[in-house]
Amino acid sequence: MRSRSTALVVLSGALALGAAGACSRSAKRAAPVASLSTTPRAAAAFASLREAWDARKVERGAAEDFIARYPDDGAVPLAKLYLAFAMMESGQLAAADGVLASLGEMPPGTTRDLATVARARSLRLHGAPQSALDSLRPLVGKVVDEADREVFLEELALSAIAAHTDYEALAYLDAWLRGVGEDDKERVRGKIGQILETLPRAVLEQTYQSMRARGAASGYGADTQKLVAERLARIAVETNDAALARWLVEQSGVSAAQTGGDAGLELGELAASRRGLATVAGRTVGLLLPTRDRDLRDEAADVVRGLSWALGLPRTAAREEGARLVTRDDGVDAAGTRAAMEELAGEGAAVIVAGFDRASADRAVTWSEEGGVAVILLAAPSPSKMPRKAAVVLGERTEREIAMLADALVRHGVKTAALVADASDDEVAAGSLEGRGQGLTLLPPVRCDVPLAQAGKTRFPVDAWWKGGARGWLVSGPSSCARDLLRDLGASLGPPRASTPTAVALTLESGIPHGEAPRGLTVLSASAGIVPVLAATPAEARDEDVRGFMDRFGVRPSYWTAIGHDAGALSRAALAPLPTDTTTDAKAVVQRRAIVQAGLLATRVRLWTSDDRGVDEGRVLPRSLRLVTWTRDKN
Repeated sequence: MRSRSTALVVLSGALALGAAGACSRSAKRAAPVASLSTTPRAAAAFASLREAWDARKVERGAAEDFIARYPDDGAVPLAKLYLAFAMMESGQLAAADGVLASLGEMPPGTTRDLATVARARSLRLHGAPQSALDSLRPLVGKVVDEADREVFLEELALSAIAAHTDYEALAYLDAWLRGVGEDDKERVRGKIGQILETLPRAVLEQTYQSMRARGAASGYGADTQKLVAERLARIAVETNDAALARWLVEQSGVSAAQTGGDAGLELGELAASRRGLATVAGRTVGLLLPTRDRDLRDEAADVVRGLSWALGLPRTAAREEGARLVTRDDGVDAAGTRAAMEELAGEGAAVIVAGFDRASADRAVTWSEEGGVAVILLAAPSPSKMPRKAAVVLGERTEREIAMLADALVRHGVKTAALVADASDDEVAAGSLEGRGQGLTLLPPVRCDVPLAQAGKTRFPVDAWWKGGARGWLVSGPSSCARDLLRDLGASLGPPRASTPTAVALTLESGIPHGEAPRGLTVLSASAGIVPVLAATPAEARDEDVRGFMDRFGVRPSYWTAIGHDAGALSRAALAPLPTDTTTDAKAVVQRRAIVQAGLLATRVRLWTSDDRGVDEGRVLPRSLRLVTWTRDKN
């Protein structure tokens, strides 16, 4: 790759030779020959063709018509060149090559120079950019016609880029932009902006750094500097690269709005963010919240309550320990999640709680394993995404729960059951039952958020389920979904159905207190640790910690509250060895993060969603699933 200094030598040296050596060349070389029309009529016809060329609007038909009408005119070579360029523009490369071949040897002059440019373009389009570039370099400083010079400089830059001499290409682009008149600058800026999109980021960064460090001595004009800055700004915004955004604003010496052009506002926000900063601030826990997903907002609120309770927030004791909770909104894709987690790490979080569903858990674990920051996953990721280095998994695999509940339904005499699911992951998990030979048939799934079809009717298709043979129901979703289903089922249990044995199986997330089930309906509820909490009031809670939670918050801990509590309990213990100050020292940051990672595996505390007291060597919280069964008295 040619260096920037070499490119300037090529360009400026050729320009100097073009001016100072004209007399000596005229003594040794044949005099240039102009391609001029030989008759007034031909000249008039060619004038319109020339105007179209100057405006970059040559049409193939017009050029062919001129050549056919005036085959012996002196302007035919130029008309053929315009035709060749028009053909190449429309992708007719073979036809253009035929036209160029018909020109033969040409005398020195502007027409031969333009023919050199046309042949170079053909070489580039045929995949020989280096040969194209070599043929064009001798013309630097020689092409004086404005329209031809622009075509030449554009081809010179494109050939240099295709030949991967990127720094040389930038020099040619700068020369092109500075060489056009004010009327054409905006159009040329647009073309150069598009060409800059093909250059590697590293080339643009290094060149921009040189531009800012050397100023006018770098050889680049202000317009080119601005175009390079705007391209780097778009790269920073598109890749959520806060470090690049901060560097760019710092290098530019002006505001982000002035630096980034159309991307200036987003560049400023990115530069002001904490993304990419290596910081550990005391004993800070980060929480990635799915606030953009309405279906998970209730779960997020429950997790915040459980996490805060376990961390001791906002109590005085927690402040004395240096405990701190910072939150960010999760993104809808990998880039959004990455940006949010980098912000949390930049805020000083040494452990981040994330992953409310499988998709977000997959994104979070990928970032954790790459960045080395400890992450506690509330939901189990895909089997191929299980953590190996930095993350740990608290969430239960839905497949295990559904398999256990399906077995329980069969033992209770249910042969056909309806599935009520909250998400596609639940449906996939239920689909894994096929071929297990359990003797249970699942009707097509119905989502928890199925809309009410008719006022005064049940929201769920209870009558259709009964007619389809359903005598059992399996719910994989939030407790609010289970409540709605049980309400509809209770309304349908009049005679003669009241005497029909029925059962509803609930996952950990779906658990409800005893009193919320309809009378006469058997409830089969998955259980682990203290989940589900069957107490409806603090006085009914057997566990002192749960009773304290219910006294304070006035609600029963849900599964999500419990798993949030466990994430907080593990985080608090793993963070305890850290000092309460803030460090940005790279070595200290790595050391503190390593302490937290080791602590998450070594910590043993009382948990709410498991009888085990900590994460195992496989980086997963072990959990024994049990079955809690009850039937409310019909009386």
